[in-house]
Amino acid sequence: MTICCNKVIEIAWKHSVGLRIWLAIHCRPVFSRLYSVMDTEAEVPVQVAAYRLITEWYLQPGDSVLDVGFGLGYSLKIMAAKADRLAGIEIDRKAIARARRSLNHPKIVDLRHYNGYVIPYEARSFDVVTCVDVIEHVPDYLRLMRDMCKVARRAVVISTPNRRPEYTKPDGSPRNPWHLREWSCDEFDAILRQIGVKYEWNFLNGPWEGPFEVSRQITETTMALIPAIYTSAD
Repeated sequence: MTICCNKVIEIAWKHSVGLRIWLAIHCRPVFSRLYSVMDTEAEVPVQVAAYRLITEWYLQPGDSVLDVGFGLGYSLKIMAAKADRLAGIEIDRKAIARARRSLNHPKIVDLRHYNGYVIPYEARSFDVVTCVDVIEHVPDYLRLMRDMCKVARRAVVISTPNRRPEYTKPDGSPRNPWHLREWSCDEFDAILRQIGVKYEWNFLNGPWEGPFEVSRQITETTMALIPAIYTSAD
Protein backbone atom coordinates (compact mmCIF):
# COMPACT_ATOMS: atom_id res chain seq x y z
CA MET A 1 0.00 0.00 0.00
CA THR A 2 2.85 2.39 0.81
CA ILE A 3 4.49 1.67 -2.54
CA CYS A 4 1.22 2.32 -4.35
CA CYS A 5 0.67 5.63 -2.54
CA ASN A 6 4.24 6.73 -3.20
CA LYS A 7 3.81 5.94 -6.90
CA VAL A 8 0.63 8.01 -7.08
CA ILE A 9 2.38 10.92 -5.40
CA GLU A 10 5.36 10.57 -7.75
CA ILE A 11 3.12 10.76 -10.82
CA ALA A 12 1.11 13.67 -9.44
CA TRP A 13 4.33 15.46 -8.46
CA LYS A 14 5.45 15.59 -12.07
CA HIS A 15 2.21 17.06 -13.33
CA SER A 16 0.92 19.40 -10.63
CA VAL A 17 2.64 22.53 -9.42
CA GLY A 18 -0.20 22.98 -6.94
CA LEU A 19 0.52 19.60 -5.33
CA ARG A 20 4.21 20.41 -5.00
CA ILE A 21 3.38 23.69 -3.27
CA TRP A 22 0.88 22.00 -0.93
CA LEU A 23 3.38 19.28 -0.02
CA ALA A 24 6.11 21.84 0.59
CA ILE A 25 3.84 23.68 3.01
CA HIS A 26 2.28 20.75 4.85
CA CYS A 27 4.74 17.83 4.55
CA ARG A 28 8.21 19.28 4.98
CA PRO A 29 9.75 16.27 6.82
CA VAL A 30 8.76 13.93 3.96
CA PHE A 31 9.46 16.29 1.09
CA SER A 32 12.42 18.19 2.53
CA ARG A 33 14.26 18.01 -0.80
CA LEU A 34 11.96 20.64 -2.34
CA TYR A 35 14.25 23.60 -1.79
CA SER A 36 16.00 24.25 -5.10
CA VAL A 37 14.87 25.28 -8.54
CA MET A 38 16.71 22.18 -9.76
CA ASP A 39 14.29 19.80 -8.03
CA THR A 40 11.76 20.15 -10.83
CA GLU A 41 11.81 21.64 -14.30
CA ALA A 42 8.13 22.59 -14.20
CA GLU A 43 7.15 26.16 -14.90
CA VAL A 44 5.17 27.85 -12.11
CA PRO A 45 1.95 29.28 -13.61
CA VAL A 46 1.79 32.40 -11.45
CA GLN A 47 5.40 33.23 -12.35
CA VAL A 48 4.72 32.77 -16.06
CA ALA A 49 1.71 35.08 -15.73
CA ALA A 50 3.81 37.68 -13.89
CA TYR A 51 6.51 37.72 -16.58
CA ARG A 52 3.90 38.00 -19.32
CA LEU A 53 2.35 40.96 -17.51
CA ILE A 54 5.77 42.59 -17.17
CA THR A 55 6.56 42.00 -20.85
CA GLU A 56 3.26 43.43 -22.05
CA TRP A 57 3.00 46.43 -19.73
CA TYR A 58 6.51 47.45 -18.69
CA LEU A 59 8.96 46.47 -21.43
CA GLN A 60 9.60 48.48 -24.56
CA PRO A 61 11.15 47.24 -27.80
CA GLY A 62 14.93 47.42 -27.53
CA ASP A 63 15.03 47.32 -23.72
CA SER A 64 17.79 45.82 -21.64
CA VAL A 65 16.50 43.74 -18.70
CA LEU A 66 18.05 42.18 -15.60
CA ASP A 67 16.13 39.33 -13.96
CA VAL A 68 17.04 38.83 -10.30
CA GLY A 69 16.76 35.14 -9.42
CA PHE A 70 16.14 33.73 -12.90
CA GLY A 71 15.92 30.09 -11.73
CA LEU A 72 15.20 27.81 -14.68
CA GLY A 73 15.43 30.74 -17.08
CA TYR A 74 12.00 30.63 -18.70
CA SER A 75 11.55 34.20 -17.48
CA LEU A 76 14.28 35.37 -19.84
CA LYS A 77 12.77 33.53 -22.79
CA ILE A 78 9.37 35.12 -22.13
CA MET A 79 10.80 38.65 -21.94
CA ALA A 80 12.96 38.10 -25.03
CA ALA A 81 9.77 38.55 -27.06
CA LYS A 82 10.19 42.31 -26.56
CA ALA A 83 13.55 43.09 -24.92
CA ASP A 84 16.79 43.15 -26.93
CA ARG A 85 19.34 42.37 -24.22
CA LEU A 86 18.67 40.16 -21.20
CA ALA A 87 20.83 39.27 -18.24
CA GLY A 88 20.16 37.27 -15.11
CA ILE A 89 21.62 36.74 -11.67
CA GLU A 90 21.02 33.67 -9.54
CA ILE A 91 22.29 32.40 -6.18
CA ASP A 92 22.01 28.71 -7.18
CA ARG A 93 25.17 27.75 -9.09
CA LYS A 94 23.58 24.54 -10.40
CA ALA A 95 20.76 26.57 -11.90
CA ILE A 96 23.28 28.88 -13.57
CA ALA A 97 25.14 25.93 -15.08
CA ARG A 98 21.89 24.44 -16.37
CA ALA A 99 20.77 27.76 -17.84
CA ARG A 100 24.08 28.27 -19.63
CA ARG A 101 23.66 24.86 -21.25
CA SER A 102 19.99 25.15 -22.15
CA LEU A 103 19.23 28.82 -22.83
CA ASN A 104 20.44 29.12 -26.38
CA HIS A 105 19.03 32.52 -27.27
CA PRO A 106 20.93 35.41 -28.90
CA LYS A 107 19.23 38.01 -26.69
CA ILE A 108 20.30 36.33 -23.42
CA VAL A 109 23.78 37.81 -23.11
CA ASP A 110 24.92 37.42 -19.50
CA LEU A 111 24.16 35.02 -16.62
CA ARG A 112 26.03 35.65 -13.37
CA HIS A 113 26.25 34.28 -9.86
CA TYR A 114 24.68 36.48 -7.19
CA ASN A 115 26.07 36.30 -3.65
CA GLY A 116 22.79 37.41 -2.11
CA TYR A 117 24.14 40.80 -1.05
CA VAL A 118 25.56 42.84 -3.93
CA ILE A 119 24.07 43.00 -7.43
CA PRO A 120 27.14 42.62 -9.70
CA TYR A 121 26.34 45.48 -12.08
CA GLU A 122 26.97 49.20 -12.15
CA ALA A 123 24.28 51.79 -11.47
CA ARG A 124 21.73 52.34 -14.26
CA SER A 125 22.96 49.35 -16.27
CA PHE A 126 19.49 48.17 -17.37
CA ASP A 127 16.25 49.76 -18.49
CA VAL A 128 14.16 47.40 -16.35
CA VAL A 129 14.95 45.07 -13.44
CA THR A 130 12.58 42.20 -12.61
CA CYS A 131 12.32 40.16 -9.42
CA VAL A 132 9.62 37.46 -9.34
CA ASP A 133 9.03 35.21 -6.31
CA VAL A 134 12.44 36.04 -4.87
CA ILE A 135 12.14 38.86 -2.34
CA GLU A 136 10.23 36.69 0.16
CA HIS A 137 13.37 34.50 0.42
CA VAL A 138 15.80 37.38 1.08
CA PRO A 139 16.83 38.37 4.63
CA ASP A 140 17.72 42.00 3.81
CA TYR A 141 14.90 42.76 1.38
CA LEU A 142 15.22 46.53 1.82
CA ARG A 143 18.82 46.43 0.62
CA LEU A 144 17.81 44.32 -2.37
CA MET A 145 15.03 46.73 -3.30
CA ARG A 146 17.35 49.73 -3.08
CA ASP A 147 20.05 47.95 -5.11
CA MET A 148 17.55 47.04 -7.83
CA CYS A 149 16.39 50.65 -8.01
CA LYS A 150 20.01 51.75 -8.35
CA VAL A 151 20.69 49.37 -11.26
CA ALA A 152 17.46 50.22 -13.16
CA ARG A 153 17.21 53.24 -15.45
CA ARG A 154 13.43 53.20 -15.81
CA ALA A 155 11.62 50.63 -13.65
CA VAL A 156 11.81 47.75 -11.19
CA VAL A 157 8.94 45.25 -11.25
CA ILE A 158 8.54 42.88 -8.30
CA SER A 159 6.15 39.97 -7.86
CA THR A 160 5.65 38.34 -4.47
CA PRO A 161 2.92 36.11 -2.98
CA ASN A 162 -0.03 37.79 -1.34
CA ARG A 163 -0.12 36.80 2.34
CA ARG A 164 -3.32 34.78 2.51
CA PRO A 165 -4.82 33.22 5.69
CA GLU A 166 -4.73 29.65 4.35
CA TYR A 167 -0.97 29.91 3.76
CA THR A 168 -0.16 31.63 7.06
CA LYS A 169 0.54 30.08 10.46
CA PRO A 170 -1.25 31.35 13.59
CA ASP A 171 1.89 33.29 14.55
CA GLY A 172 1.81 35.16 11.23
CA SER A 173 4.75 33.38 9.60
CA PRO A 174 4.40 31.68 6.18
CA ARG A 175 3.45 28.01 6.00
CA ASN A 176 5.84 27.70 3.08
CA PRO A 177 9.07 26.74 4.91
CA TRP A 178 11.32 28.45 2.34
CA HIS A 179 9.68 31.86 2.62
CA LEU A 180 11.23 34.04 5.31
CA ARG A 181 8.17 36.28 5.22
CA GLU A 182 5.15 37.18 3.14
CA TRP A 183 3.26 40.46 2.99
CA SER A 184 -0.25 41.73 2.57
CA CYS A 185 -0.76 44.55 0.09
CA ASP A 186 -0.95 47.12 2.90
CA GLU A 187 2.27 45.81 4.45
CA PHE A 188 4.22 45.93 1.19
CA ASP A 189 2.75 49.32 0.36
CA ALA A 190 4.20 50.61 3.64
CA ILE A 191 7.65 49.32 2.62
CA LEU A 192 7.44 51.11 -0.72
CA ARG A 193 6.53 54.34 1.05
CA GLN A 194 9.41 53.78 3.47
CA ILE A 195 12.01 53.63 0.70
CA GLY A 196 10.45 56.67 -0.95
CA VAL A 197 9.76 55.57 -4.51
CA LYS A 198 7.08 56.28 -7.09
CA TYR A 199 5.10 53.11 -7.84
CA GLU A 200 1.86 51.58 -9.05
CA TRP A 201 0.09 48.34 -8.15
CA ASN A 202 -0.88 45.31 -10.22
CA PHE A 203 -2.40 42.04 -9.01
CA LEU A 204 -2.79 38.50 -10.31
CA ASN A 205 -6.07 36.92 -9.18
CA GLY A 206 -6.98 33.26 -9.46
CA PRO A 207 -6.20 29.73 -8.23
CA TRP A 208 -2.63 28.39 -7.95
CA GLU A 209 -2.82 26.64 -11.31
CA GLY A 210 -4.42 29.63 -13.07
CA PRO A 211 -5.82 31.03 -15.21
CA PHE A 212 -5.09 34.45 -13.76
CA GLU A 213 -6.88 37.75 -14.09
CA VAL A 214 -4.77 40.91 -14.07
CA SER A 215 -6.24 43.79 -12.09
CA ARG A 216 -5.35 47.09 -10.48
CA GLN A 217 -7.40 46.25 -7.39
CA ILE A 218 -6.71 43.54 -4.83
CA THR A 219 -9.46 40.93 -4.42
CA GLU A 220 -10.22 37.88 -2.28
CA THR A 221 -8.55 35.69 -4.92
CA THR A 222 -5.33 37.71 -5.30
CA MET A 223 -2.31 35.40 -5.43
CA ALA A 224 0.47 37.78 -6.44
CA LEU A 225 1.30 41.37 -5.53
CA ILE A 226 3.11 43.11 -8.39
CA PRO A 227 4.32 46.63 -7.65
CA ALA A 228 6.06 48.50 -10.47
CA ILE A 229 8.60 51.01 -9.17
CA TYR A 230 9.57 53.93 -11.41
CA THR A 231 13.23 54.91 -11.13
CA SER A 232 13.59 57.48 -13.93
CA ALA A 233 13.54 61.18 -13.20
CA ASP A 234 10.84 61.78 -15.83
